[in-house]
Amino acid sequence: MRRTFLFALLLGAGVTIGWQPTANAAPDLTRLAQAQPAQAPAPAPSPTPATPAPATPAPATPAPAANAQPAAPEPIGNVATLTGTATVTRKNTATPLQIRDDIFANDEVATSATSSLGITFNDGTTFNLRANARITIDNYFYEDGGQQNSALFNVTKGTAAFVAAAVAKTGDMKISTPTATLGIRGTTGLVEVPEGATATSRNVGIKLYPDADGHVGRIEVNDRSGASLGVLTRGRERLCDSSGHRRRPLRSGAADDLAATDHARPGLCAPGP
Repeated sequence: MRRTFLFALLLGAGVTIGWQPTANAAPDLTRLAQAQPAQAPAPAPSPTPATPAPATPAPATPAPAANAQPAAPEPIGNVATLTGTATVTRKNTATPLQIRDDIFANDEVATSATSSLGITFNDGTTFNLRANARITIDNYFYEDGGQQNSALFNVTKGTAAFVAAAVAKTGDMKISTPTATLGIRGTTGLVEVPEGATATSRNVGIKLYPDADGHVGRIEVNDRSGASLGVLTRGRERLCDSSGHRRRPLRSGAADDLAATDHARPGLCAPGP
């Protein structure tokens, strides 16, 4: 019994002794906590700069078009009549012609033996080529109602009859030959270039006819240097050759029969039978 009491006494003392330090420690911890400086509040995080919205791209500039192809040339006339064989040389290539084929500027048109070819141009001008004839359309510009129309037809060989239309009446129509340049002023005529004609041979025949309505235009004739050789203003009138003699009229068609009577004019042929 005594032992039990002592043991309980010792146990109580131990509890009392063990608790004291804990109780005494609490004020110390309180004082330590009070002595520590209060921690500064953490600085608020800097706001993240707003990322600017991407700029709206400018409308894309359309890429320049690839090298534009030149516009296709416009026809200036077409084949109206054809007997036998005729060709057109275009870009160094000769091609047989057919009725209604288009004709373009810079074309060289030729007929073979026993052939004939008729061409009607956009302004109404017509050319009729006899056998073994050749012409080149060096220039042709026609605008309906325009006042700057122009054409240059180069007859290099053979016989070409023509009836001038709007270009001659509203602009400048010319026919060139190896020996002369003709200014056509709204009329009907014929040019005859012998084989082998040159600038010095001066053997080209030029005829003026009345138009279908009886009107007679004029043909101004200059040599290749520009010097005047004469002016044809009367129907059935022809220019003389270099010898001054009347050139014999052709008899290959009715139109040539109109040349049976010529009129005397300076630089032109004297009347014939």
